[in-house]
Amino acid sequence: MKVLQVIDHLNVGGAERVLVDLTNILNENQYNVTVLCLLKKAKLDEQLNKNINVIYLHRKNKFNPLYLIKLYIILRKYDVIHIHLRQVLRYVSLLFYTTRLNKKKVIIFQDHFGKIDTEKTISPSIKEAMKRCTAYIGVSDQLTNWAKSNTINSNIFKLSNIVRQNKVGINSNLSSTQIHIVSVGNFRPQKNYEFLCQLIAQSSDEYNYTIYGQLVDLNYYHKIKDLISDLKIEDKVTIITDCDNIVSELPKYHLGLHCATSETGPLVAIEYLSMQIPFVAYNTGEVAMDVGKTFPSFIQKDFNVENWNTNINTILEHRADYVKELKSFFTKKYSEDTYLENCISIYQKLIAKQ
Repeated sequence: MKVLQVIDHLNVGGAERVLVDLTNILNENQYNVTVLCLLKKAKLDEQLNKNINVIYLHRKNKFNPLYLIKLYIILRKYDVIHIHLRQVLRYVSLLFYTTRLNKKKVIIFQDHFGKIDTEKTISPSIKEAMKRCTAYIGVSDQLTNWAKSNTINSNIFKLSNIVRQNKVGINSNLSSTQIHIVSVGNFRPQKNYEFLCQLIAQSSDEYNYTIYGQLVDLNYYHKIKDLISDLKIEDKVTIITDCDNIVSELPKYHLGLHCATSETGPLVAIEYLSMQIPFVAYNTGEVAMDVGKTFPSFIQKDFNVENWNTNINTILEHRADYVKELKSFFTKKYSEDTYLENCISIYQKLIAKQ
């Protein structure tokens, strides 16, 4: 079984992180896996295992048919073509109408769309592309339920995100005089950094905040920078825009925050769990639902600043107890072995049907 993971590029982001982790896990378990990037090399390429073959299409103009021909020549060599992200499917699906690729190969589309709570409609062309795939994988119940209700495909599976255990140790010697709080998410309106700024403005002066996020939306980034200035909280906030290994930085922090209005994960919540960092997040996504059952104080159902700050203070008071509980929770819920087993099971079922 030759597997090809397909994406546009491996810039820092949730779907890209999932592809890297999935590919490394397959590779380490002796599966024949290759990565195809439609564009060029990016930051996360370096985190793929060195013995993994990576192909770059170096596409410059999506309307140039030469790139589609090159793409077809590559894809026909693999048994399973596993596509990530809607814009990537849109491009690959052009071959569905000009060749018999989707009739001859197992083509899986994995949907990482984070705004499913607020944007449920899609264009007829992308819906048709999803229908022509062998199967649809959603990373959350929200996505698989949406796919079923819209008859997106006859084969619909869920493959929840995981985060690999990091070799960086848990820091049990954090400062007791200053509290360091972290928020992770690329700069785009969905991340709701306006609320985070209001939260910071009304929080204790003993709390220092760091925001890690790539500049996906430059206008939004400047809007948040202006808001930080207007609220006079510059001395409490540090913004880092060039970190491509967030998990290695997390042991520095007492608590995590995630204020996004819509998420399928959020993947960052699993990263917090993997490093045994308590957190407060808005009630959106698969992980929030699971965490809320065991740690209800971690999940907020509104954007009331006072409620958030109350929970933050309460969690920090009992932080040591939560840290002990988070390790077993993470191991139980986000096992690599279970993730690999589920993924391979999907591949094998679809190949058997061919």
